Amino acid sequence: MLVCFFYSMVKSKKNVLEKPVRKLLLFASSAVAMNATAVIMVSQKSALIVYGLYNCCIDAMVISLLLYVRRYTSIEPKNKKEMLAVCISSLADCVFMMINPFFRIVYNCELVQDRFSNGFYQVTDRKFLYLYHLIVVYTVVVISLITLIKKAASSPTVYKIKYAGPTVVICGILVAHVAFLNFNFKFDYSLLFYALIAFAVFYFSLFYIPRGLMEKLLFFTIANMKDGIICIDIDGKCVHSNKNANIYCDAYNNPQAVEQQAKIMFDENVPKGSTEASWQSVRRVDGQMHYYTLEYKSIFDNHRHYLGSFFIIHDHTEETNKFTAEKYRATHDMLTGVYNKEYFCETAQNMILSNPDTSYYIICSDVKNFKLVNDIFGVEAGDNLLKKIAVLIENITPENCVYGRLSSDRFAACISKELFSEESILKHTRKIDSLPENSSFKVHIHVGVYEVTDPNIRVSVMCDRANLAIKTIKDSYQNIVAYYDSHLRDDFISEQKVISEFENAIETGQFRAYIQPQITADGRINGGEVLVRWIHPDGVIPPCKFIEIFEQTGLISRLDIYMWELACIQLDKWNREGRTDYYLSVNISQKDFYLLDVYEVITSLVDKYQINPESLHLEITETAVMNNPAVQLKLIQRLRDFGFIIEIDDFGSGYSSLNTLKDLTADVLKIDMGFLKDTENKEERSKTILGMIVSLAKSLDMEVITEGVETKEQVNFLTEFGCDIFQGYFFAKPMPVGEFEEKYLSTYVEV
Repeated sequence: MLVCFFYSMVKSKKNVLEKPVRKLLLFASSAVAMNATAVIMVSQKSALIVYGLYNCCIDAMVISLLLYVRRYTSIEPKNKKEMLAVCISSLADCVFMMINPFFRIVYNCELVQDRFSNGFYQVTDRKFLYLYHLIVVYTVVVISLITLIKKAASSPTVYKIKYAGPTVVICGILVAHVAFLNFNFKFDYSLLFYALIAFAVFYFSLFYIPRGLMEKLLFFTIANMKDGIICIDIDGKCVHSNKNANIYCDAYNNPQAVEQQAKIMFDENVPKGSTEASWQSVRRVDGQMHYYTLEYKSIFDNHRHYLGSFFIIHDHTEETNKFTAEKYRATHDMLTGVYNKEYFCETAQNMILSNPDTSYYIICSDVKNFKLVNDIFGVEAGDNLLKKIAVLIENITPENCVYGRLSSDRFAACISKELFSEESILKHTRKIDSLPENSSFKVHIHVGVYEVTDPNIRVSVMCDRANLAIKTIKDSYQNIVAYYDSHLRDDFISEQKVISEFENAIETGQFRAYIQPQITADGRINGGEVLVRWIHPDGVIPPCKFIEIFEQTGLISRLDIYMWELACIQLDKWNREGRTDYYLSVNISQKDFYLLDVYEVITSLVDKYQINPESLHLEITETAVMNNPAVQLKLIQRLRDFGFIIEIDDFGSGYSSLNTLKDLTADVLKIDMGFLKDTENKEERSKTILGMIVSLAKSLDMEVITEGVETKEQVNFLTEFGCDIFQGYFFAKPMPVGEFEEKYLSTYVEV
């Protein structure tokens, strides 16, 4: 028992049963040792003490046995209090055993002689508490036996001996001990079985493997493993092949076909003299392509004698398909199936760099007002349109060239210059001219072309330049193809510079209010139009260089608010100086109606500076009004009701000027200077039209301002038709506020 105990400690195999086995062996060895010691005691008192220790070791041993059986069978008690009751009962028994030498309440000892006249002390006169001891010990042992029998009964045949061995030995101990008690043997022969239980526990727990278990496990493992396996003996015969190997060899339950296939694999893929090899294979199984990795290995014994060989066939189709799908998702646009932006740029860059002697074009496409397609017809219709455009890009892209989707409705292609055809682009873009759901909605595709001059420039930058070319025709319904040149880039850089300096210009007051005087027919000047001038540290930037840019980016609204406030500040200054009869006209841009609460902003400025709203004239273009008449007409009426003078600016530049006059109630009609370009021609058609407009405005109780007056003849003609106020270079250019005050306030000008 001690040998088994120390062996389990030295040769530890990290088995979960090691600790329970060691405890059981330790207490069993201690019990045998205590019994042997008690026999050789020379006094009754010492014999009683050692027999007490022996019985305590028995209590500890049976508890260790129960714990071991629980772990050995993996059967835990349903009632957790069971083990607590056993421990308390055993502890009470140990207490009785320790006080017995002094009170003789459990048993007594008497000196007896064996057949060789050797004297020793034997337990006699067993009392009621000794019966308690037997009940505790037998109960624990019976529980252990029941657990082992229950496990053996529910286990497969191959495992039964594993649990039957310890069960038989424990039963032997019980029988021997019962016989010892009933027949009053001088010696407890059940102790001899302790060595057997120690060996059984030690062997079955740490070493025993059921006969045939490994063979069965290996057989079922190989038969059901995902990898195919073919085992070949020294004669080249197939001794085993599992299901997946048969599938690969297309030889279901046909060992000869498997042998033939194994021979072919060996001859074609295993180098002569090699003991192992690996290779790839592709086969069609059940109509689908499967991808395999195969390994061949030879088997040798400890003396390097050849025993046979085996093939392992690993089907990695799922991994390959998953990798292929992930790679596809990483390189392709999932909606259209063409390359995505990153992979297009990478592939195009490699193609350009790999062919330095070939000239290339980068072509980008853009759908005009694509957002309307989604808004009007829905996302599905928009997706269908994008798929059609992807097909279009594919059709206009020759072989050995690449194409892809950059973002949203933007596609790109890299085409060699010699294969590029503008006629092909025009032909295919006309095929996508309307949506099937509504043929009245025309789809307009613009194409920008950039010629690659420096192959080291990133393709994404080339695409940006092709898109810059599209901007030059973005408002055109006739032009489809535009070509990039260096001026576009310079203009773009200039635009970005203007945008980037806007904030600083606002904060440092670089935007100044200039006033262009407005002169009445009798020569009085009561005010003028406020115009913005950008006084940049590097020089004056003319409005034509920044107004349109600000309108495109939405910055125009912030600039307009800034200029409105400058006008209010100036009117407040004049009011404090007693010049209450003067007015200033400010412009309201078309974008302001969408980006601002115009009414709230302007009325709050008037309240802030306590000025008369009649002194702040609001110039509104007819285009801004008629883009959304239902909303804007109500807004303009609210502004008039507040007290503002409303001027219709640039009248005649729109397509529905007369319709504007019909719906819009305004105070002033400001005639577009385009009408004056040909007022001196012989046919005098422009004069007739202009005269009718002035007459119409008069009949609607509107004052007339004509801007762009540049000659004395124009002044005379306009005066003849009854124009009220003049504005133009004939009288004065826009000037700083101080100069306007100095020259024109409280003065008259000869008309």
